[in-house]
Amino acid sequence: MSKSSIPRDVDGLSKRATRTLLVPFWNRTERRPRAPWRILGAFVLVATGSQILPSILFANIEVAPSVLGLLQNAFAVLTVVLVTVIWGRYVDHRRLIEYGFEIGSEWIRDAGIGALIAFVAWGAALAVHLTTGWAHISAVLSPGDATNALPFGLALIVFVVQFLFVGIWEELLFRGLVLKNAAEGFHLQWISERGAVLAGLGVSSLLFGAVHADQATSLPALGFWVLMGIVLGSAYVITDSLAIPIGLHFTTNLAFNSVYGLSNVRPQSAEFAATLLRPEFTGPTRYVGVSGLVNVGVVVLIATLATGYVALQYDSVRVRLSPVYSAMVS
Repeated sequence: MSKSSIPRDVDGLSKRATRTLLVPFWNRTERRPRAPWRILGAFVLVATGSQILPSILFANIEVAPSVLGLLQNAFAVLTVVLVTVIWGRYVDHRRLIEYGFEIGSEWIRDAGIGALIAFVAWGAALAVHLTTGWAHISAVLSPGDATNALPFGLALIVFVVQFLFVGIWEELLFRGLVLKNAAEGFHLQWISERGAVLAGLGVSSLLFGAVHADQATSLPALGFWVLMGIVLGSAYVITDSLAIPIGLHFTTNLAFNSVYGLSNVRPQSAEFAATLLRPEFTGPTRYVGVSGLVNVGVVVLIATLATGYVALQYDSVRVRLSPVYSAMVS
């Protein structure tokens, strides 16, 4: 039977049925997949390119653990940037700068302020531990575990670059791709714009905590990473930029591991990290643990300082991230 001989009502019914079946997957108005599928697709691509492929490519490379970590995270940055650019253009209908990665003088300034805030705040954490007698400095300019096999200066540079890469690719993924798309997905008739953004913040923070679950020793400890995700996401929400989140994330990792040695409270995760100061912790776990009350307090301090900076620099603190989708202009 030729196509022209098919009754119009049957052909129309078939098209309506197809559109109905595609409703959970395809947004006809925006002409792109719905938010959950955009997030899931990006996550699968990033996981494949940043975790699975590096584990295969670098499986037989005999280098120091720090150098291996640098290679893996360099590959992760390349993967996430490529995914963001390609996925953004052809699936998400967005340019890289629309995720908040528009690098310029103001962007660099904000990233630098974020880095400074985290550096000072985590220094305060170590000061609390030392003044209360919950820790003492056991080594200075420590190259870390012997398996690192690198001089201190070189090892420190490797960790600086590695943590910068981590800050870039994790923020592009969790705040840029996930939070922005989740906020758009929650922007329904019965949810306000602010409510949609807050819901997106919750989703991105929970996912951020989930991927760090291997670093948590308990459910309350897992809450530490969720809280950190909320702080980083909030900085993104009130600036619509990845500058401050990347600065905070990068220096938090660097200060925590390779400047103040705060991760030394969990030796198995820091045994080969080069650090300027290596403290030994003797205080109660509820205070000195990675997710202890001191560190939780510092995360709150970071949020307060970052919010204060935004208030001074931008004259107000408000939700600047919009959940309203606007098609990419070529």
